[in-house]
Amino acid sequence: MDIDTVKKALLKFEETAPKDTFERAMQLPEIPFDKVIAIVGPRRAGKSYYLYNIYKKQAKKKPVFINFEDNILKGMTGSDLNLITESAKELFESGDFVFFLDEIQVVEGWENFAISLLNWHFRTYATGSNSRMLSSDIATSLRGKALPFLLLPLSFREFLDVKGLALDAKTQYSSKVYRIKRLFREYLTHGGFPELVLAKDIGLKNRLVNNYFDTVIYKDTIERNSISNIKLATTTAKYLLNLYGNPFSIAAYENYLKSNKMPYSLEDIYTILGTLQDIYFVSYVKQYAKSFKKSEYSKSKIYLFDTSYITFLASETADMGRVLENAVFIELFRRQNSIQNNGIYYYKTRSGKECDFIIKKKAKKPAAIQACYRLTEKNRKREIEGLAETLQELGIKEGTILTYDQQEKIQKNGKKINVEPAWKWLLESNS
Repeated sequence: MDIDTVKKALLKFEETAPKDTFERAMQLPEIPFDKVIAIVGPRRAGKSYYLYNIYKKQAKKKPVFINFEDNILKGMTGSDLNLITESAKELFESGDFVFFLDEIQVVEGWENFAISLLNWHFRTYATGSNSRMLSSDIATSLRGKALPFLLLPLSFREFLDVKGLALDAKTQYSSKVYRIKRLFREYLTHGGFPELVLAKDIGLKNRLVNNYFDTVIYKDTIERNSISNIKLATTTAKYLLNLYGNPFSIAAYENYLKSNKMPYSLEDIYTILGTLQDIYFVSYVKQYAKSFKKSEYSKSKIYLFDTSYITFLASETADMGRVLENAVFIELFRRQNSIQNNGIYYYKTRSGKECDFIIKKKAKKPAAIQACYRLTEKNRKREIEGLAETLQELGIKEGTILTYDQQEKIQKNGKKINVEPAWKWLLESNS
């Protein structure tokens, strides 16, 4: 690649940078200059716009923004990356730069370039749609030199901000509650991808979600892993998508493939499953157990990182109970402040009852949460007893049942159960 091509890419962003953006809730702390600030998360979650908001605030230093998925830079290799600094020095008078490396993981060997920027004392930001860009299998030189921050699709609070609904301490007692509930239903069904939230036409939303899915499958899964069995990759993703809130079994999936006479290899299946987790399409939640081995070998429950996939791509009409459960999972993942799931589980009691979420906390008893769209005569006993038995077996004093809009206090076998609207829980200060 030649320097003129890189210059074109830098100037292209200067000319076409987005004009209208909105602030996200995630605040970055003061970070030493010897660290790459890495923003990771699902595609279309708003990482590029998040970087651009930082870019706009650079008053003393010249910001240099480069999108590595720009077709101009297709074929760029690690050895070409130094052309970026050369181009910046020739194009811009300032020698004091802040670098913004958008979707940098597409260039192999990017880690050494990032280290060189740190060595030159340039503040460096990077985004990526793959958690593996910061995992143990990357170049040794970057370990300890990157601080990752997870940016997921909009939280419910951010969603309301974008919709123009300002919140204050009196909101839940005002007429705004009716609008909040209506928007909560929209949030559950249409999700939190910023582009979808801003889109007003349902047909456009549908096209956007289908486009996101195609990118996840073809660009992030098939191309990057050189998978030749395209149908297997698509089928696996759709199988998981339709399984949201339910356990996944390799054996059951193999039987499904065999019954549909679809060729496969276990190696390809495991590669696809791993990739779909790495790129924040799905997450696998293990059963909570005191034994690490028992937990690790348990069936994983499947959750998606945005509920829009369910509404627009699932083969059956969305089950709102499972959709609510999935939305609760996304918020729990957001609140754990980690780029990987390291503390969210489900639980099965000795009698076979289930609690949707157990959240491990350092040096504290775990928290227990049940998600149920609406408590009815048909499901009330099951939901309450599942949570109460979990509290008893794990020695937890109280638990929570999150619903669409019900609220009550329950005492069961000496345990306190709080039933509260999920929308209120989502709007708590740590969301």
